[in-house]
Order: sequence, then structure tokens, then C-alpha cells
Amino acid sequence: AQAMKAITSDAAKHLGVDDRVGTVEAGKDADFVLWNGTPFDLRNQVEYTYINGVRVFGV
Repeated sequence: AQAMKAITSDAAKHLGVDDRVGTVEAGKDADFVLWNGTPFDLRNQVEYTYINGVRVFGV
């Protein structure tokens, strides 16, 4: 959980863009990736990718 936070909400705060990105909530950019497992396991794969709330990759 700490590693995920480090590359999402904490990173957004450090860059000063946490008002738009870093967490999934109303009013923020809807760019995110859904994995079939943890993204830290190199055996897992991306299932879906969304940009601005629109699916751009995945079945």
C-alpha cells in the first residue's frame, strides 16, 4: 500500500498537481490503468486503460 501511495497520491502532492490527479475521486482527471494483479509483479498485465474516463485499451 505504501509503494502504491508513493507513485500515486504522494507523487502528485510533491509535483503540486494533486488537485487534478493522484487519487480516484469526483472532479479529478480520470486517467487510470486496471491490472489483472498488482502492478509491481512483472507477471501481471494491463487489462484496461482509461484516459479522461474513456477506455482506450482493453476488451
